Amino acid sequence: MISFLWSWIAVGGRGAVPGLVTVVVMALGLVGCQRTDSLEPGETRRLKLGHVYEVHSPTHRYGTSELSAALAEAGVGLRVTVFPAGQLGNEAELLEQLVAGELDLAIAGPSFLGMWHAPLGVFDAAYVFQDLDHMLEVAKGPIMAPHWERLRRDYGIRVLDTWAYGARHITANRPIRTPADLADFRLRLPGSNIWQASGRALGARPLPVPFGEVYLALQQGIADGQENPVPVIQAMGFHEVQQYLSLTGHSQSSIQILINERTWERLSPGEQRVLREVIERLGLRVYQDSQVEEDVLLSRWRQDGTMTVVGDVDLGAFRQRCREYFAAGFPFSDLYLQIADMPRTAVVGSESPPPGSPTNRPEP
Repeated sequence: MISFLWSWIAVGGRGAVPGLVTVVVMALGLVGCQRTDSLEPGETRRLKLGHVYEVHSPTHRYGTSELSAALAEAGVGLRVTVFPAGQLGNEAELLEQLVAGELDLAIAGPSFLGMWHAPLGVFDAAYVFQDLDHMLEVAKGPIMAPHWERLRRDYGIRVLDTWAYGARHITANRPIRTPADLADFRLRLPGSNIWQASGRALGARPLPVPFGEVYLALQQGIADGQENPVPVIQAMGFHEVQQYLSLTGHSQSSIQILINERTWERLSPGEQRVLREVIERLGLRVYQDSQVEEDVLLSRWRQDGTMTVVGDVDLGAFRQRCREYFAAGFPFSDLYLQIADMPRTAVVGSESPPPGSPTNRPEP
């Protein structure tokens, strides 16, 4: 029954109320298993992390695949076994396991976390951020600190870090330069309410298709196009069935690295420090290496014609349309305008560390 309710909520809400989410989370929390805090000298503490990203994705290739080795090098007796590509379930099922304590760590995106705390959905609203640096500054700064704390306090989920997933661009079999080019265009987007709203804000007809079925939907003409970061487009082979890549950069996409709060409290202060430092360091690597990969792919595609790269997109027209769409009527509308209008130097302060560094988090 709990699995059914959780999956139903994750699909996009469909009228789900926050109270129902709270009941499900509380029920799951009650069945979590307790484990001893103490370790014998030389003993290894083993944790499990699950996520839905493919092994060739930047998230896994540059990040989670290196997690256990990086922790071993730190020498604190902490190990994390990673289960990628949905091996332990879809995103809803992973978070169900995380809340129940059956899984120690998981990765989720803002649109799902927004089902628990609605303002978090702003991260997946089109054109709220200028670029990935802006997104990371906001995620790690004082604006979001109370929202991450709300997840920890109400649901027992601690956000260890935010990783960049990438700037998302539209692929199609025709160039997309203005919102008018998306009229009656069936744009595949993730199925959550926030992503579907972003599709409408862009001017398209949003089409929810499971990620694993996108290639076939494009090949058969069920969808006219899709949107993803360039490395994901390459990894999933979308360039094989789409001719144009329009650099809309409409979403500066992120994912959150989550840990069960009871697991966190069982860690020693040294284990907590090392785990957080390693995850933040790997997040910075994911960000940097993904950017390099994107630059290499774009350069290659421009030269060999794998895809026709459309760079003269009217970003101003798209940005204005999305601003007007999200300015009112959403639980995060005020936050959207606050982020979109904030001078970059005012996001986290003039002496802030670069993206990927720890900033402004409450002490554990």
